[in-house]
Amino acid sequence: MTLYELSGLQKCFGEVKALDIAHLELSENTACALLGPNGSGKTTLLHILALLMPPSAGTLCFRGKPVIWRENRLLPLRRKVVLVEQHPIMFSTTVIKNVTYGLKVRGTHRSARKRIAMECLDRVGLADFADRRAHRLSGGETQRVAIARALACKPEVLLLDEPTAGVDTENQAVVEQIITRLRDEKNMSILFSTHNPFQAKRLAQKQIYLHRGGIDTRINERQS
Repeated sequence: MTLYELSGLQKCFGEVKALDIAHLELSENTACALLGPNGSGKTTLLHILALLMPPSAGTLCFRGKPVIWRENRLLPLRRKVVLVEQHPIMFSTTVIKNVTYGLKVRGTHRSARKRIAMECLDRVGLADFADRRAHRLSGGETQRVAIARALACKPEVLLLDEPTAGVDTENQAVVEQIITRLRDEKNMSILFSTHNPFQAKRLAQKQIYLHRGGIDTRINERQS
């Protein structure tokens, strides 16, 4: 089943055209990697797919239905899609309170929030860090807590922007293992950006190359 379908999608910032995608389809329950140099449009595309930023032109369909860019129509969809930023922001409190935040906003009963948060911290190997201060974590630990916070919301689509960029080697390996496990469970669609083509091939069933805001069809055809 098609998860996203983009048609004539453009995003402009002033006179700069950051994205210009004639057509793109992304399948459900697969892991897909976005590759391309800085400025190719990877982050902008992820923000649009996360329903956080409307395109300047064109259409975005989610599971066959056009996205209506009005707040009351976006909220139900945003509960299905979670984006983990390249540099996640942590509240100056404990790790577990950071992970339970999204659950609290979504109205999850208090008795269930801690249990769900601990399960998700365990999935990223940080259950023992629950009571630590989040702002004192390393970059790699912060990334893993951010993934746990995303997983706590039980998203149907997980988007990750450069999840191992600027992360130490040990945590890079752990983050890759987390993505691999989530991919193999096949109950979640995963889309992540990366500069590393070897990482993309290890973790994703499909790779999409961007160049100057558009799909680099020459590279994508060679990879087919």
